[in-house]
Amino acid sequence: MRISTIAFANLKRRKGKAMFLAAGIGIGIGTVVALLSLSGSLREEIGSQLDRFGANIVITPHSDNLSLDYGGIQVAGVSFDQQRLTIDDAAAVYRIPYRKRLSVVAPKLLGTIEVEGRRSLLAGVDFQKEMRLKRWWQINGRVPEKSDEVLLGYDVAKAVSAVHSSPGRGDGGGQTPGHHSAIEERIHIAKERLAIAGREHRIAGVLGQTGGPEDRMIFASLEHVQTLLAKPGELSVIEVSALCKDCPVEDIVVQIRKALPHVNVAAVQQSVRARTEAVDRLTRFSAVVSVVVLVIGALLVFTTMMSSVVERTKEIGVLRAIGFRRTHIIKSLMIEVVVISAAGGMGGWIAGLSASRLALPYFTENGAQIEWRASLAVLAIAAAMLIGIVSSAYPAIRASRLDPSEAVRYA
Repeated sequence: MRISTIAFANLKRRKGKAMFLAAGIGIGIGTVVALLSLSGSLREEIGSQLDRFGANIVITPHSDNLSLDYGGIQVAGVSFDQQRLTIDDAAAVYRIPYRKRLSVVAPKLLGTIEVEGRRSLLAGVDFQKEMRLKRWWQINGRVPEKSDEVLLGYDVAKAVSAVHSSPGRGDGGGQTPGHHSAIEERIHIAKERLAIAGREHRIAGVLGQTGGPEDRMIFASLEHVQTLLAKPGELSVIEVSALCKDCPVEDIVVQIRKALPHVNVAAVQQSVRARTEAVDRLTRFSAVVSVVVLVIGALLVFTTMMSSVVERTKEIGVLRAIGFRRTHIIKSLMIEVVVISAAGGMGGWIAGLSASRLALPYFTENGAQIEWRASLAVLAIAAAMLIGIVSSAYPAIRASRLDPSEAVRYA
């Protein structure tokens, strides 16, 4: 009679206990798989969401400021050693060694200008790059395409009576593709033209309310604003998006500083770091919970196998009496444990992935998905089998050491 035949016969005879043991292992493995899948998906979402934060590197002209205090009275500061930022500097950013890791380099020129009798902030931008950088923008109308077309911030449009709004929810019309169509109010462009610096401009669109400085700005093409402000080729700021997953932002900042020694380069990563730290905490919590659950699962296997050895004392004694060696007894018990553990590991993997898919929407905002990885299945089954084998080692050895004459007395 083969050892495997005896092992499978025992499994069939004790289906309830085998299923209970497999369920215990499956719960432990499922918990670990769910926590690991959630942590991995959250990390992946960070990589995909980083662009939503906009630029993570800001380049500005270098200048030194001197604050004055005369007779205990604070006097307005004085700026000196002011450097210029030009369109050539924006082109130089693309020549750094890590240029392939740059997502968007968006140059801007800012200045105040008269708009229908009042001073407003005018921003010259490359709209194609700006829309890639500011993916959260909701535009009522369209993006300017010609030099005499402008995009108004929400507050500016209200101030010049360029829009009127009505309560309700939008139906998606007049908004840029890829943005959410539901908004709190419907915005309608009330007039087509606006006088800026004494020149007529067509209102191409109105930017939905953002709650940021964009609400108080007017956007036009970079070349046109340089002409209006009499600053050909000049820039006020360059925003760089290098927030791809695993991008070395600090190294990119160093390279930009070497390429442009006359500018200030700052990395803006507060929100990204806060989110990363939150995921790290979840990962550490997941590791602690996983260890606790696996230890409980191992104790469950150990207890069940010890009770199984006690229950099967007569059977083991008979096998020893008819010539089965100790290695045969250990092998028989281990085959049972391996089969049960493999079934529990597979069931735990499926249950863990299903649970993580159900829980993921409560942790993410961007529709991240759980990745079905074969390597995780192999790891789950291997971990379950390892836990089963280690936990059953002592009970199996103890069973093999039973004295046949003593064991038969239980018959």
